[in-house]
Amino acid sequence: RFWMWMYGESNLRPIESYHRTQVAEVEDDGVTVRFGDGRTYEADLIVLATGYKQSFPFLDDAIRQEFMAERTKFMVAKDKDSKPCCNNMDPSVDNSTCADPYTLEEDYLPSQHFITSTSRPRLGFIGFVRPNVGAIPPMSELQVMWWLERMQNRINSVLRRPGPPSYMVLGAKYQYGVDYGNYMHRVAEDIGAAPTLASLARSRQPLKALYTYCLGQSHVPLFRLQGRYASKICWEVVTGELWIACLKRGWAENVGLLYMTWLSLLINLVACVLESLWCLVTLRRPQFFIRY
Repeated sequence: RFWMWMYGESNLRPIESYHRTQVAEVEDDGVTVRFGDGRTYEADLIVLATGYKQSFPFLDDAIRQEFMAERTKFMVAKDKDSKPCCNNMDPSVDNSTCADPYTLEEDYLPSQHFITSTSRPRLGFIGFVRPNVGAIPPMSELQVMWWLERMQNRINSVLRRPGPPSYMVLGAKYQYGVDYGNYMHRVAEDIGAAPTLASLARSRQPLKALYTYCLGQSHVPLFRLQGRYASKICWEVVTGELWIACLKRGWAENVGLLYMTWLSLLINLVACVLESLWCLVTLRRPQFFIRY
């Protein structure tokens, strides 16, 4: 209860955890769950999180193969005997020597932020990315904004480096698993919707806006403060509803987040100084904004 109070959750009811055991069976009444250690629990609701296999059988095979070919551009062979790509839909292929061994036996998504492909901009895939944290609906809203701009040829991509996008989840267990905040910002940058310090400073309550942006989650209202989809209502949401939500987290969590924010700022400043010194020695132009 002490830690619940520290993190601003004193109104929650403590629950018993069964994470160190396994479900042995569900009894005939359909609600009594028996665990491997002998304990039982009367469940109000049982959810079978079995996962799913992504498949687009209604798409032409040429489109599906095209998306698979785009994926191979980001693969790096493990050794000289590794194949650059494996057709996971073909059971005769040995995936153990694939350069991307964690890909699932399912259809691929297009390469541009997993929304659309360079050759088929009018075919969009909304809500298929898997965030490490956060919800898919706000990501879907931002994806729609990006897709509408893409079809109007109003995408202004930030300078990108070779290889896979920076928002890919490490380990690539899921071929389209992404870091939530990183993904949202990279998509928003393409359409001029990512907030900047200058834009936040123009708020009537700049400190609240800055605090909510730095220590809050990547909510959609933060990406509707500027750009073609800007809304005055979103400014009120950021400095009102979202600001209050940040305060309700409790002082311990906010202090921890403030510490991590300043630590990240310090690390980035040191990196910029080192980059500048190295470029002076090598007579090159510093590159501070390669984010992909």
